[in-house]
Amino acid sequence: AANGIKYEARDFEYIAVASGSCGENATWAFYENGELVISGSGAMDNYASHKEQPWASIRHLVKKIVIGKDITSIGNYAFAYCEYNEEIIFEEGSVLEKIGVLAFRSNRKVKEVVLPETVTYINTYGFGTCDSLVNVYVPEGIGFIHAKAFVESPNVVVVTY
Repeated sequence: AANGIKYEARDFEYIAVASGSCGENATWAFYENGELVISGSGAMDNYASHKEQPWASIRHLVKKIVIGKDITSIGNYAFAYCEYNEEIIFEEGSVLEKIGVLAFRSNRKVKEVVLPETVTYINTYGFGTCDSLVNVYVPEGIGFIHAKAFVESPNVVVVTY
């Protein structure tokens, strides 16, 4: 109690301001703090262009992308041109396997990406035109990295253990 008044401290929770579906069993929510969170399971949808992303109209507000642990594939163009995004986070225990064509193209402010151990495939332009991207941790079991996966990302250092 403070000054004789009982109170309960709770963690502040941001409110989802937009949400929807982005795969058969995958959903998305965008929060007022700039986080775009992908939840559910399985593969995300592939999009024919960045204009088809369900979050296309708020793409410029995204500051952090969080991929839920049960997502297996990031769709083509999924986060392309999220130019103000600063962080790509994969939840602990992620089973992600595939990163699609142009998935994170022009995420110009992202400096580091730590891919889950389960990732085996990075398609063309997956991390293209990511000007600030330096450290990319690629798991030992990676099977395929397209020759143009990091095209126009001049500072990338790929690290594997």
